[in-house]
Amino acid sequence: MPGEPLTIQVDLVQSNLLERIEIAYRQFGERDFKRNDMSLVGNAASVMLPAEVVLSPFLEYYFILIVRDKAIPESYPLENPEQHPFKIDLQGIDVQKKEIVILSPETDEKLQSDDVLISFSLSQYDSSIDKSLTKIFLDDIDLSKNAVISDDLYVVKPANASVFPEVGLHTIRVEISDTQGKIVDKISWNFSVTNGQPAKIVGTTSPWMYGGSVQLETRQENISNRTTPYNRATITASGNYNEFRISGNLYVTNEEKKTLQPQNRFFIGGKSPWLRIGFGDSYPVFTDLIMNGKRMRGFIGNLTLGKFNVDIATGKIVRKIEGIVFETFSRESLQVMQDSFPNASFKIIRDSSVWARLHYGTYDRKLFVIRTSFGRRDGSHIGFSYLKASDDTNSIKYGICPQENLVVGSDFLLSIDNRNIEITGQAAFSATNKDISSGSISNKEIDSTFTESQRQMVRQIRDAVSNLITVNKNLVPLGKKYLPTLSYESGIALNYFNNSFRFAYLRHGESFESFGQSFLQTDLAGYKISDRQRLIDNQVFLLGGFERLQDNTAKTKGATTTSTTANISVSYYPVINFPNVTVAYLLASNKNDGTSSDIFNAVNDKTNRILFQLGKDFTYGIQHNALLSVSVSSRDDNTVHDIDTRSTAITLSALSTFNIPLQTIVSVTINSNKFISTNTDGSQSQTSLTYTTLYTNAQYGLLDDKLRLNGSLSPTFGGIQRILLSTGAQYYFWNNLCAQTQMSIYINKKMYSYPNTNNDVVWNLILRADI
Repeated sequence: MPGEPLTIQVDLVQSNLLERIEIAYRQFGERDFKRNDMSLVGNAASVMLPAEVVLSPFLEYYFILIVRDKAIPESYPLENPEQHPFKIDLQGIDVQKKEIVILSPETDEKLQSDDVLISFSLSQYDSSIDKSLTKIFLDDIDLSKNAVISDDLYVVKPANASVFPEVGLHTIRVEISDTQGKIVDKISWNFSVTNGQPAKIVGTTSPWMYGGSVQLETRQENISNRTTPYNRATITASGNYNEFRISGNLYVTNEEKKTLQPQNRFFIGGKSPWLRIGFGDSYPVFTDLIMNGKRMRGFIGNLTLGKFNVDIATGKIVRKIEGIVFETFSRESLQVMQDSFPNASFKIIRDSSVWARLHYGTYDRKLFVIRTSFGRRDGSHIGFSYLKASDDTNSIKYGICPQENLVVGSDFLLSIDNRNIEITGQAAFSATNKDISSGSISNKEIDSTFTESQRQMVRQIRDAVSNLITVNKNLVPLGKKYLPTLSYESGIALNYFNNSFRFAYLRHGESFESFGQSFLQTDLAGYKISDRQRLIDNQVFLLGGFERLQDNTAKTKGATTTSTTANISVSYYPVINFPNVTVAYLLASNKNDGTSSDIFNAVNDKTNRILFQLGKDFTYGIQHNALLSVSVSSRDDNTVHDIDTRSTAITLSALSTFNIPLQTIVSVTINSNKFISTNTDGSQSQTSLTYTTLYTNAQYGLLDDKLRLNGSLSPTFGGIQRILLSTGAQYYFWNNLCAQTQMSIYINKKMYSYPNTNNDVVWNLILRADI
């Protein structure tokens, strides 16, 4: 849903081959993709994207796969992912409209009496309401005093209040009041109880709520004639006592090895209305410039005391992996070994006479970050952040170039008129030392390097700064000219008259670096403008945007590249019986001030993209949801390289729900691509790749939906030739105990860029119990 965080999860066939997986994403009309690490647990990778990027008409994304022992990452889609990414359609609802987010039970859901759990979120409401005055009714029974409230989340279990809904239809009603106690909104929805006890109220209630689950999985993958077994266990548990909550999770797998970054995962945490703490594997989020979703194993916490807030995180973001010594030899043999292994690493390991050919290891990298802010977390505030990260030089024996990083920054938000006007800003500067192995510079080195007039000043700087970061010749500090290690962003947002206007200016220094933010694009400056207009009772949505960005912020390049992107889209979501339609056009260009005939530095290209989407819910015998999507992209390279690309993707799909417990999906996708590929001899040539994928899937419920069967058939033909066969079943022994099995067979005949076409088989068995 637009305006809310979005979770994306993908299932992987060969997760054991991946070092990590990243997602690249952008709003329609932006030039650059932002990138985030995905949480890799077993054969599934997931990430939660922030609400501010989940805006209509759609979100574009693709995946970057970092394969172990492979220098060049792979992408999915394989061919031309930036010009031909995946898209998530974001329906054109009024993102400014305040609505309750219903979590449980869903509208018209059927469940047993003891399983009724009322849960909803008021995340779309602003500070004009008083959340403590929210009333929750089950039929005419007031359960407000039994609700557990955590930020915007409300949870109440009727059974804990000795309320047991009887069989039949029931209504949940939520009343929301402003700070003056006036009811400003009422929301109600229905659900049904299939069996249970008559409703009753007993004076004694329990403040305790608890839950948990255990999942055991065994999985066998036969990929390229290589069989790999996996055994995994996942345990989660949580408990609430009034407004206090404690939760934890543990994930254990046989993939855990000392030569890899952690594969096992664990976390335990507790929270109250004013304090949250936790220890284990987490993805802390501070400001975008300093730390945003970097995986860390350690302690996290935040304190909220009215208008004073503290956020803290400390732990390891990289685990040590010891280097490997392949062989040792005398100094006299060094030249011979270097000639025999030209790409290998060599190091003195004893005195100056014994050398080794080795693979360098990875140091423990420890990080500490703290942010204090004054004001409301969800309103006007100003914050100050400090980050320090360094490699532990004593953590391994065979390593090279341990590093250290220091970042200091500030951010603010000024919110006016119930957040209809928002002014934001953030700035940070960094200092990075690329090699701290020799420690801070000595007096002797200062005397031999600097003039007599400079020595005293250098000593003073070293003595003042060395407590924060190692000071030597490898330090990249804040430079006076062009401020290469300074980054800042500012913006304004206006929400009036069904109109959402955004303006942002940014400048990211060429040498800015934060070890807590791996994906910030540096050496970039420019502005972005966008406007979203809602018309005709929120049936028509107009979107327009323009951005202009330049690199070469430190004037170290021979030419400056200017990137310009302009876009417009129109979406129509009628209330009448007519299909919803989205049409979008984008024009993007990149050009530097060099000549187009410059073989090495020339940049001069232009991209045109047209997107058309048609969707319709209708009933023809049964309920159907049909979608037609057409995407055409053309990139013209006007330099001597002439690297033109063309991409066309057409998708037609239909989701059908039958009156019996059967649901089917049928889709056909045609992909046609022309792009430049690199041959085995290093030369480049124009390549065409066209293929068509058919996909059919059916799910059927038996035995009062205790047994669920599913099956898929998906042939691909053309430039890629493959057939996917998949079948599975899930059986519920009881409501809280089930077993699931799935088998997928990949018949590979012709795969782009892969010479081997072995058939693959993946089978798994999962047993899950919920408390």
